Amino acid sequence: MDSGFRLQGGVNLSDFKPAQVTGDLGVTGAVTINGISLSTVKSTGSADNVPASTLTTILSKTASVTFNNITIVSVSGEAYAKYILYLNAAVLDIRRTGPDRNLQFDFTGSPLALITGDVVDIKVEHYNTGDLLDFDATIYGYA
Repeated sequence: MDSGFRLQGGVNLSDFKPAQVTGDLGVTGAVTINGISLSTVKSTGSADNVPASTLTTILSKTASVTFNNITIVSVSGEAYAKYILYLNAAVLDIRRTGPDRNLQFDFTGSPLALITGDVVDIKVEHYNTGDLLDFDATIYGYA
């Protein structure tokens, strides 16, 4: 027997008091807690055959009414590399992989708020002379 709540459609958890919610809570659709939508927006990109010492864009995303907060940017590649996160052509953050080839720019504690029209770019540069390598990026966020 399932003792949890099952809700369809949008839900505002601010309407519930802790005593009203016992057991598991399963929700299908958008979830809003104190005005923050937790519906995930995901944008992916890749750059293939990137030559050494060449700054290359993996992903570019323009902020809109359906995408204006970034929580995580995840990047990975076939070799150690330098990843640069840009906001409107200005460097926002730089990270390097090693020894793991995957890393995250983590804004979950304080999401990166964007204004409609802002452009976020994720670029990569590696130093494996003679190698043409592949790199990937994913942006997670919400409206």
